[in-house]
Amino acid sequence: MEKKNKLSILLVSSYAFTREPGGVKDFILGLRKALCKNACIVKVVAPGTKDAQKKGLVDFVLGMDLKIVTDQTEFRIGFSRKETALKILEIVKPDIIVIHEPFVPSIGHTIISAVAGAKDKRSRPVIIGQFHARREKFNWSLKIAEFVVRYLIRRPKFDRRTILSFSSGYATTINNNLNARIAVSEATKKFWQKKSIAEYKIIYNGIDANRLTISGSKITSWKKEGGKIILFAGRHDPKKGIDDLLNALNILVQNGHEDILLKIAGIGEMTKTLQKMVKKLHLQKYVQFAGVLPYAVLAKAYRTADLVVAPSTGGEGFNRTIIEARSCGALVVCTDIDGHREAIGKDLSPFMAKPKNPRSLSQQIMTVLNLNEARKKRMRKGGAREVKSLFSWNSIAKQHILFYKSLISKYDNPGG
Repeated sequence: MEKKNKLSILLVSSYAFTREPGGVKDFILGLRKALCKNACIVKVVAPGTKDAQKKGLVDFVLGMDLKIVTDQTEFRIGFSRKETALKILEIVKPDIIVIHEPFVPSIGHTIISAVAGAKDKRSRPVIIGQFHARREKFNWSLKIAEFVVRYLIRRPKFDRRTILSFSSGYATTINNNLNARIAVSEATKKFWQKKSIAEYKIIYNGIDANRLTISGSKITSWKKEGGKIILFAGRHDPKKGIDDLLNALNILVQNGHEDILLKIAGIGEMTKTLQKMVKKLHLQKYVQFAGVLPYAVLAKAYRTADLVVAPSTGGEGFNRTIIEARSCGALVVCTDIDGHREAIGKDLSPFMAKPKNPRSLSQQIMTVLNLNEARKKRMRKGGAREVKSLFSWNSIAKQHILFYKSLISKYDNPGG
């Protein structure tokens, strides 16, 4: 490989870039932008349709994908051809390949197989697995999926001696070919170390702290509606605990706190169920579904809200909503789970609620809303400063680049 001034990086998404909110998708887009600002050449490949490529979200589409829904969340599996992956590798000539969520049954395995099958062995890139998600426990469907991925999935291959044989197991192939691993939090690292014993470098999620600022405009129409505004922003799936938030709101209303308006932003598989729940609890007066908010509007929403609530029940690798909200000066109440503790900060950690406990959530909501204004102001400013210093994309990107370069030196790859 010829000596290059710029690092060439291929970011591989195991998920399609759909119109719905997605933590991995948002992470990849944010990291790509930050890496490019730091003089890197970055390309993104994902399964799905050509629509994402036309919109400039991805540079290459590899294979199709299928959505799978479980009782914890939804994810997608991909189907792709090694020949197409080889062509992408020949075009990009990456020094570094980062496969996000590599054990998801998707295109990561195909990329690894293509690297192994490349003609020029001297230019083999460093392959990194980046881990975002974690689970409190696996339900039966995820246990079956894990068994299939670990032991049953094989790629058929032909050779002269056996005519037909099969590749190593899906998980084995990935484990044997990852040169390094990145986890987005200590919680994510602990989870994956139980599944696959290895070293994991912790580099947190990043946010655009230059856009998510404490100063800026608000949504004036929300304020005109009166009352205290509570905001939930995120995908509507079971692990997000939005039903617990509705039950907590019902407790508050029943106790005479009728000056609260809950804004629920985002969409997902549970949206219709949640809307029915609002009607069943007679909370139509106190709840509004805001839909998916564009990034610029979301920043305004964080600034407008008296309180942002993250009521997840578990399964959070690192909840980016918390640091986004804090970056905009929002006060946050979240549940006391792994994936929240590293994001909430010292000032707000005393107000974490018990997970799956609407009463605890309602109590902590009122505790924070009732804090005196001077203390709230200090907490808002302190939170915004802390987030910018720890989680701005510029800082996170530099950590990634340093790690990439250390790996290139370690594996004696002359492409750095």
